[in-house]
Amino acid sequence: MRTSCLSRQNFKLFFNQLHTVSRRAIHSRNKPYNAAVLGGGITGLTTAFRLAQDPNCTNITLYERSPRLGGWLQSETLEVEGGQVVFEYGPRTLRTVAPSCLPLLDLLLELDLESHVLITNKTSVAASNRYVFYPDHLVRMPMPYPDAGVFTNIISNGKTILMEPLFGGFVSALLTESLKPSREDKVWSQDESVASFVARRMGPRIADNLVSSLYHGIYAGDIDRLSAQTLLGPYRDLEKTEGRVIGPLLNIVNSKGRFVMADDILALYAVDYMRPQAYWQRLSRLVKGSNVLTLKNGIGQLAERLVNVIKDSGKVEILTSSNITSLGKNQQTSDLRVQTGEHPARTYNRIIATVPTPELATMIQSGADSHRNPPRHTMLSLAKHNYAVSVMVVNLYYNQPDLIPFHGFGYLIPRSIPYQQNPERALGVIFGSDSATGQDTVPGTKFTVMLGGHWWDNWLESDYPDHDDATLMARSLLERHLGIKATPVVAKSKLQRNAIPQYTVGHLSRMEEISRAVRDEFNNRLTLAGSWYGGIGVNDCIRQAYLAASYGTGAYRLDAAADIILPWIKSSYRDWDLEGGIVASPQRWFLGTPANVKYFVE
Repeated sequence: MRTSCLSRQNFKLFFNQLHTVSRRAIHSRNKPYNAAVLGGGITGLTTAFRLAQDPNCTNITLYERSPRLGGWLQSETLEVEGGQVVFEYGPRTLRTVAPSCLPLLDLLLELDLESHVLITNKTSVAASNRYVFYPDHLVRMPMPYPDAGVFTNIISNGKTILMEPLFGGFVSALLTESLKPSREDKVWSQDESVASFVARRMGPRIADNLVSSLYHGIYAGDIDRLSAQTLLGPYRDLEKTEGRVIGPLLNIVNSKGRFVMADDILALYAVDYMRPQAYWQRLSRLVKGSNVLTLKNGIGQLAERLVNVIKDSGKVEILTSSNITSLGKNQQTSDLRVQTGEHPARTYNRIIATVPTPELATMIQSGADSHRNPPRHTMLSLAKHNYAVSVMVVNLYYNQPDLIPFHGFGYLIPRSIPYQQNPERALGVIFGSDSATGQDTVPGTKFTVMLGGHWWDNWLESDYPDHDDATLMARSLLERHLGIKATPVVAKSKLQRNAIPQYTVGHLSRMEEISRAVRDEFNNRLTLAGSWYGGIGVNDCIRQAYLAASYGTGAYRLDAAADIILPWIKSSYRDWDLEGGIVASPQRWFLGTPANVKYFVE
């Protein structure tokens, strides 16, 4: 596997080139204000970092309920015979597709982490080989073999599609998709599940076999409950406008177009005044040809560096093991008050909440008890969004290298395989030896087995496996699927409770309702960001932090330059309400072409 480290020399050259171009003038800013950030995960830490760079933000208080910071970003370096291995208990690799990765790259450069970045190229085995287990063996997903010719690739991938039961009905579904009727006009405003949309356009076998495995890997979720409009919105919109999906999608690909999330561009524009001209284009070139990145000491290194930098800023007070008992509003000034335990309440001009909605609802409920006009709509709307799944993460290290005959990122397990092949209710397995090459200093084979997710819905605390049981379950799975009978040298596990919020049917409508209620009842002083609101990935959370710390606080607004730099924005942007609530563009996606995203992407 080819994994490269971005050298400090390359980045110094990059910055020297950029600094030859003058920075543009700073756009209009608000009056001085102070702020609180609720939650010390990646969104909260990045938000505090961005606020600390705002000269008009006088001071920031970061509240975290647990003793540690970093949220689900948790990495551990373990000493083993001959060297070290890195275990991840949360995200382990980050996508490098521009423009969605650009806020992440910008943050890494700001934090001086360039020499710790490990990039996985698109030609590596981790990028090329991704598997699905069905019905009793691993099936490689059709992708180009980097070292093979065009003819060999066509034969090999075609054979997989035609011969593997996993792809049963796939070819006929492609050929007949354009003949299937679209939804009736009167129901287009109604959301539907991912399973419903895919089964309607491609057939239930495709949904059960391929799509369910994909969303096991991303959301650990049930496609019968996940929202199609949230997760597959551009493709669902194609059905609405074109009456079909596959044909128009192929036309877009042939014209080198792609769907771009509007909020990705909006986040870049929020800090663009601080960047030299052509910064984003050159930044995207640094990861061109790559697939994912990680850090030498694990993704948790990003959180650790953020903590150190915001401490050194002198503007951020960090309060860990801090249980917020209430969040309320001063009826005279509209400032917000935070109460922790028996301590006196603190008053803030702005608050950015990155905590789960159930936790936030409890804080607001407690703060509303003494109000004549409590924020009822906010509490009711938050209460509707309370579903997350728990995942048991089991890391195993064996001192034998090449323990299995497969190389790649790992494999996912669809909901359709027989129970006897997956009694552990596993979601998938990551081949850590291939997916994060460059972290470990000793040869061996490393796996991460993910158990639970939606399979464990409604389980009691006593139902969850402990470490010993989880390890036995993971080993049993690997023996059944991969024939591995060896004993691991190290086995570590962690139950991540309610780790992944589920964007179920109607999610976007619920987010609009929450955002509207929060803006109205808290006078645009309370902003919401994080995985519960607008994307569960690290890139998503960093993007939201950039949005929340700028537009969300009213510290930055769109101006006339947006007409030129953001080509998908029409003149109506002057009416956008981005201050407070959930900061998001009214237009969720747009069709990006080489012409209309060239300012940000080469």
